[in-house]
Amino acid sequence: MKENAETDLTVRKLERRDLDSLLAMVRELAEFENLSEEMVAGEVEYEESFFHDPPAAEAIVAEREGVLIGYAIFFTTFSTFVGRSGIWLEDLYVKKEHRRLGIGTRLLKSVGEIARERKCGRYEWCVLDWNENAIQLYEKMGGKILDEWRIVRLNRNGIESLGGK
Repeated sequence: MKENAETDLTVRKLERRDLDSLLAMVRELAEFENLSEEMVAGEVEYEESFFHDPPAAEAIVAEREGVLIGYAIFFTTFSTFVGRSGIWLEDLYVKKEHRRLGIGTRLLKSVGEIARERKCGRYEWCVLDWNENAIQLYEKMGGKILDEWRIVRLNRNGIESLGGK
């Protein structure tokens, strides 16, 4: 019998006391995505990013019986074509033993509600091309996979090498 994801599940805003648990889950995500070597952030960076004014990012967490079991990290973007702010979902993660219970869907919808309240023009995110479960979920929810777009990234060294002026 499938467990009911709504039983004792709370979705709420990230609090400072959650940082250790959040970082542990981010490390799990990095391992799942084969990107552990890229994970360099610690509590100091997260404290600065989530709790300074203005914050660089926001997060909501899924909690059951006092234990964090998932999260969504997002931040504000802007669309020049739409002329409105948007939300970029940076990460969506649910611990392995809690997957396929609707928790990821609930987190996605919760961030979507934030986008609706803020009158955002877009709600966007990326998905790895090999993550079939996520792709199926996103398409089921009405998400459109934009195959023609590619992400361009400069890491810290790349930014520094741009120089100034």
